[in-house]
Amino acid sequence: MFNSDSRTSNSLKNSVIGGVSMIVKILLGFGYRAIFVYFLAAEYLGLNGLFSNILTILSLAELGITTSIVYRFYKPISENDVHYVGMLMNFFKRVYSIIALVVTGVGLVLLPFLPFLLNKTDTVPSDINLYVVYLLFLANTVSSYIFSYKLTLLTADQKNYVFSVIDLIINLSKYAIQIAILIISRNYTVTLAAGIVVVLLINFIASLWTTKQYSEVFKVKEMLPKEEQRKILKDTRACLYHKVGYTVLTGTDNAVLTKMVNLASTGLYSNYAMVLTYIQSFLTQILGNFTASVGNAIQQMKEDEYYKLFRKMTFLCLWISSVVIVCTYEAINDFICVWLGEKFLLDEITTIVLCIQLFITITRITNGAFINAGGLFVKDRIRPLIEAVLNLGISILLTYYFGIVGVFAGTIISCLLTTFWREPYLLYKHSFKRSVFEYWGTYLLFTLITVVVTVGLSYLKYLVALPQGNILWLLAECIVSFIVINLILFLVFHKREEYQYLLLVVKKLFSKLKVSAS
Repeated sequence: MFNSDSRTSNSLKNSVIGGVSMIVKILLGFGYRAIFVYFLAAEYLGLNGLFSNILTILSLAELGITTSIVYRFYKPISENDVHYVGMLMNFFKRVYSIIALVVTGVGLVLLPFLPFLLNKTDTVPSDINLYVVYLLFLANTVSSYIFSYKLTLLTADQKNYVFSVIDLIINLSKYAIQIAILIISRNYTVTLAAGIVVVLLINFIASLWTTKQYSEVFKVKEMLPKEEQRKILKDTRACLYHKVGYTVLTGTDNAVLTKMVNLASTGLYSNYAMVLTYIQSFLTQILGNFTASVGNAIQQMKEDEYYKLFRKMTFLCLWISSVVIVCTYEAINDFICVWLGEKFLLDEITTIVLCIQLFITITRITNGAFINAGGLFVKDRIRPLIEAVLNLGISILLTYYFGIVGVFAGTIISCLLTTFWREPYLLYKHSFKRSVFEYWGTYLLFTLITVVVTVGLSYLKYLVALPQGNILWLLAECIVSFIVINLILFLVFHKREEYQYLLLVVKKLFSKLKVSAS
């Protein structure tokens, strides 16, 4: 019934297939956005960002209960306890049905207040009915609670690669239909509606497929015992705080920008946000996809082995983060220029702040995976609320004085004051029972190397005076940045135990690929 492959095999499949799927999705997304801005104005992008943020905030109705439930899948799946997993899924279904109703109700209540979220209502394109577009976004969000909750079982069973394939099919179909309709109709509302219909249909089919694959699980009719439900709801209180924190961090930037600056600025930022979100999502596919494997490892590994696994994954995460940030900073403005044109560029200071925010986010991927898999979110209940209040308050204050860059500076400051140091502290105190200073030594060394290499390459780029908007120069600076940062990291870390281990894993992987090819 459940996945019996090794954790290493599952992690590799999830990472490789998820990574390839993400690359295709990224290319599709960039292509669609280029066509979108060719036919429609930046204000349409601003509406996309604004309503996406509103619906992210409405997702607070989920209360973080998904994390509480998914965490409980790991042990019964590892023990092949089909009956208990079935009871969990029945409880999951009931909870998500209630959440769908709550989101619908709250979403409808917000309808009369939509104009107040805009700085200038006359910036809304004349062919847009604000309320119709919002209802389409609301319908898309509610449908995810009705159909896609079953797919969570794939992730818990270390089969996230299947989820990645389903997600790729959804995106391929959605973008193909939307591009065709956008070119024919040049109508934002019709294009949006068509994409939502496609997603609904494929999610429905994927839900039926998952039910068939885990037929024994879904044959279980009993509900989870009341005592177990109470335990989940107790953990949910802790998850709710995390949900609030995450929602404020990720779901208010566009709303603050739209209200305090303008809709067009939100549209400009949304292009950078798209690039950075794709990078973060891709790395999460590669590095964060092993959460279920970590949850399985907790059930079987000794404390020392578990700690060594964390060190290896953290080393890999920091290495990849350094490479990604150097290449991203050197190339992102040139990429935007090639992709959409100079009129869509943000200023240099904003670009720097966005890259700092991305670095802090992606270096925490491993920490987040181990905390969620180990259930440590229960021990960190108040921190997300503090972070949420700090983020919103600091962002609004800095945006008032410094404009668009203040939104992202506020996110960075609130993270540094809370999550940034708190996550490693919890892991080392409760999971590893060791001093956290070793972690910070490695982190600071990677950060220093990243900063020095970025500054050095930027100065070299300034001396050479590369022209913007040239795709050959863009490729050249990406290649040079990639080679330089990897070479320096190799010189510094090639004798480290973690590097030698990861090198051995890569060699074994290539050996398996050669055998498969022959």
